[in-house]
Amino acid sequence: MAEQWDLARDGGRIFNAAVVLGAIAYAIVRFGGPILRKRAELIAERLEELEKARVDAEKRLSEYEQRVKEIEAEGEKIKAEAREEGELIRKKIVEQAEKDAKRIVEKASEQIRIETEKVKADLRRETTLAAIGLAEQLLKDNIRPDDQKNLMEKYFASVGKRN
Repeated sequence: MAEQWDLARDGGRIFNAAVVLGAIAYAIVRFGGPILRKRAELIAERLEELEKARVDAEKRLSEYEQRVKEIEAEGEKIKAEAREEGELIRKKIVEQAEKDAKRIVEKASEQIRIETEKVKADLRRETTLAAIGLAEQLLKDNIRPDDQKNLMEKYFASVGKRN
């Protein structure tokens, strides 16, 4: 390396560097400018498309959120109607069960009354038969043949008076 600056030597180097840098700058401006402008336009178009897509997506999101709200409201309405209908059905079932229970109790009461009457009639019949049997046995045991003859005579006499 040189210790002193030489215009011919160092100036030529500076001049060569300036020419090369100028050529590079010219090539960049001449060929790179349109490429960079084209790229910038493509990026701007893409950003514009993306912005439109974002706006469209927000619009769709808003529509979907509105639909979801409507569907949820409809679902709540359906649930409320189902609860009301279920309550009505439950009430009808309870009313029908009460009617059936009342009818069963009435039928059972009537059956009990009928069975009680049958038992009473059977008891009367059995009591009457037992009393007749007992009276017959008492008559057999207590009436002698001459008492029987007197009774028959009195009976025939009373029958004869009637005729």
